[in-house]
Amino acid sequence: MKEIIAPFESAADSLMKVAGAVLKLSIALGSACVILYSIRIGHFPQGLALGDGLLFLIAAGCFGFLYAFFIAGLVGLGSCFSPLTKLVLKLCCWVMVRLRGKKIVPAYELEPFQWTAIPFAAMAVMMIIALGGSDYSVYLKLLAVAVILHIFYSVASDAGRKLRAAQRFTDSVIEVQDKAQSAVEVSKHKNIYLIVCFLMLLLPLLVGGVSGQLVDSAMRLANVRIEHPVIYAKSPYNELLPESLIAKNQKAPEGYKVYEGISVRFRGFGNTVVVAFKDEGVERQLEIPNDQIIVEKKSTKRM
Repeated sequence: MKEIIAPFESAADSLMKVAGAVLKLSIALGSACVILYSIRIGHFPQGLALGDGLLFLIAAGCFGFLYAFFIAGLVGLGSCFSPLTKLVLKLCCWVMVRLRGKKIVPAYELEPFQWTAIPFAAMAVMMIIALGGSDYSVYLKLLAVAVILHIFYSVASDAGRKLRAAQRFTDSVIEVQDKAQSAVEVSKHKNIYLIVCFLMLLLPLLVGGVSGQLVDSAMRLANVRIEHPVIYAKSPYNELLPESLIAKNQKAPEGYKVYEGISVRFRGFGNTVVVAFKDEGVERQLEIPNDQIIVEKKSTKRM
C-alpha cells in the first residue's frame, strides 16, 4: 500500500513546493509593481495602517496573477512561431559551420509546437492589442519577446529534464565512476535553469515596452486605480477642481460638489486619494484626504 501511495505523496509535496514558490514570487513581483507604480505617478502613501498590509498583498497578487498570464501567453505565442524559429536557428548553425568549419551541436533542444499553446497565444494577442494600442512598434517588440521567451522556455524545459536525469543518477545507491561527473552536470543544469527562468521573468518588463501599461492594468484590477469614477469632494478641495468638470445632472450630499472626467490614480493605501484631471490642456494631480472625498465607481453590470 505504501508503495502505491508514495508516488502520489511525492507529487503532492512537489506541487506544494511549486505553489509556494509561485506565491512568493508573485508577491515579490507585485510588491515591485506597487513601488514602480508609486514612482510612476510620483506619489508615496503616508499614514499607513496595519490593515493596509492586506490591500498591499491584494494589489501585489493582482500584478503577479496578470503578469503570469502575460508571460504564459507570450510563451504560447512564441510556440506558434516555433517551426519558423527552428528554421532560422538551423540557418544560423549552417552559417556558423561554414565560417568555423566545425559542426555545432546545440546544448538544448527547441520545444516543438503544441496545439495546447493556441489558447495561450490567443490570450497573448488580445493582451498585446489592448496594451499596444496604436503603437505598432510595441507589437513588433512583443512578437520578438514571444519568440525569445519560447527559446528560453525550451532551454529551461530541456535543462529541467537533464537535471532530473542527472539527479536520479547521482542519487542512485549503485556506486559508479561517473557520479562525480553527474554532480557537475546537476550543478550546471540547475544554474542554467534558474538563470533562464529569471530572464523569462524580467524580459517582458525590460524589453516589451508595456511595463507601464501592465502596472496600470494591475492597479485597475486591484481597484487602486479607477479611470472614470464620479467624484464627490468637500471644501476647500473642491475649490481646486475645475468648474468645467462639475457633473450637471448628478446629486451631491450636503457640503460636496460632484465631478466627472477625473481619474483616481491611487487610493486604498494611506490617508489620501490621488486624483488627476485635465485643466486648460494641462494635466494636474491632486492629493485629497480620505475624509474629504467620496469615490463612486460606475459599473455596467446588472444586479
